[in-house]
Amino acid sequence: MLGLSFLLVLISGVSYSRIRDLKMLFLVAAFSLFFVKGIFLLTEAAHQSLVLIVLDLLVIVFLYLTVVRR
Repeated sequence: MLGLSFLLVLISGVSYSRIRDLKMLFLVAAFSLFFVKGIFLLTEAAHQSLVLIVLDLLVIVFLYLTVVRR
């Protein structure tokens, strides 16, 4: 999970630097939170604690903001 989330952060970061769209920034934020969650799980600092649940909720919100049409 950690390696995949790092690649997604890297790819979305490069895409944001080229496109400069707000929706791409939401993707960078969502994948960055996945990366942080992977670090927490790798160090076993949290076992499905409230922090991980909040991180999952924030990822879902950022992904929703990416695809919502205005």
